[in-house]
Amino acid sequence: MRLLVAGFAVGFLVTAIAATAAQQRAPTDTSAVHRNGASANQRYRYRLLGVYDDASGAPIEGAEVRDMLSGVSSPTSVTGTVSLFFLPDSGSLVHIRKIGYDPQTLTVAITPTDTAPVTVALHKSVRQLPTVKVVGAAPVYLASRLRAAQERTEQHAGGHFIDEAQMRKLDNETLTQALTPRMPGMMSTQGAHGETYLVSSRHPCRSTMGGCRAPNCYISVYIDGVASTIAMQDFNRLSPDEFAIAEFYSSPETTPAEFGQSTCGTLLLWTRER
Repeated sequence: MRLLVAGFAVGFLVTAIAATAAQQRAPTDTSAVHRNGASANQRYRYRLLGVYDDASGAPIEGAEVRDMLSGVSSPTSVTGTVSLFFLPDSGSLVHIRKIGYDPQTLTVAITPTDTAPVTVALHKSVRQLPTVKVVGAAPVYLASRLRAAQERTEQHAGGHFIDEAQMRKLDNETLTQALTPRMPGMMSTQGAHGETYLVSSRHPCRSTMGGCRAPNCYISVYIDGVASTIAMQDFNRLSPDEFAIAEFYSSPETTPAEFGQSTCGTLLLWTRER
């Protein structure tokens, strides 16, 4: 009987050692553990974004996908995709750029109900530029959106403007510090959690019924021509070093027609061609 028990113990020990060794030899997939473990209900945090050539449909490898509010970025893989795990809950403003292509800016939501992959098609930059008038050392832009913004800036057509030469001198400031002293009709206000928003200084409140307790006439903001939501507009988290040109129109009468008719004012921001 003693021999039988001893034999069973030895057999059990050998089996345990073999199982441990097998576990040590097996590759560890930490990403699978993270996806399928305690954070299974957080899978929406890994929403995918794909970047492709708009003419050929080919994936674009190495495109920079950047969170404009935090500055954190990640490149696309050989398949043209990137996981947006670095974006905060609720989402953010995302800027996508690749040398040889026109950059794009868009708002991407990160919520349990927003899980479908995001597809972005980049257009190759124009190589042959039309004849342009060069004034002083003004840059000649490849993207048509920037050329149009530069033309409005040079004409000072109904608004207030900061060109790229001026903007680069303000790189170490916040966007709030760069814009508000230079653009009459604009002022900043604090949000409930310390955010900094821009509102009209001419009409701080949309309605004065019952008094104006807090400014709420928020300026409409477009980044690279894309409308930005109020939730994405903490201007102390945005930096001038992202942008080439800023345009501000304090009234709907002076705002270019394609950017709406906001009575609180309209701010157009155009990202740099590095």
